[in-house]
Amino acid sequence: MLDALIAKYGLIIVYLGCALEGDTVAITSGLLAHHGLLPLWPVLAAAWAGGWSSDVAIFLLARRYRDHPRVQHILAHPVSQGMARRFLARPALLAAAFRFLPGMRTVTPVLLATSAGLRPALYLPITCLAALVWAVVMVVVGHGIGRLVHIIWGHIDRTQLLLAIPALLVVGFWLHRRWRMRRAPHD
Repeated sequence: MLDALIAKYGLIIVYLGCALEGDTVAITSGLLAHHGLLPLWPVLAAAWAGGWSSDVAIFLLARRYRDHPRVQHILAHPVSQGMARRFLARPALLAAAFRFLPGMRTVTPVLLATSAGLRPALYLPITCLAALVWAVVMVVVGHGIGRLVHIIWGHIDRTQLLLAIPALLVVGFWLHRRWRMRRAPHD
């Protein structure tokens, strides 16, 4: 039953998931493509379109509503302030790279729309290409994880188990990161 739902709605979920969350959904979709539950090329297209459409929507909304309290709250956040000091001197480079910076997918388009003066005519093609590269990298990583799982455990018939693998990897990464942060010396 889950396999049928994935086959029917999987690409829509990939699109929406990549628009709202990003990396985990794209990696999971690559894993599902390796398992044969989703077709690889449409998965790449859905991941790219979802990632890019959220970049464009955030940028255009922040540009239009730059004086809105929510936008001002994002701009006043210390992370936004630090990003602005470090990277706004090269807004085109930041537009190309922010998708690959953890935790910066919402803050950066707001900064670029309001503080950097980056025009949509430059932002749109740069982020289009960056989202394409991101989608290929993430889906291929998921596909590779699927291949590794196949090498280690053989063919997995249970889709629930297959879906649990990326979640476990993300939780493991998060726990490892928290452990490293706690061990790091404090200034």
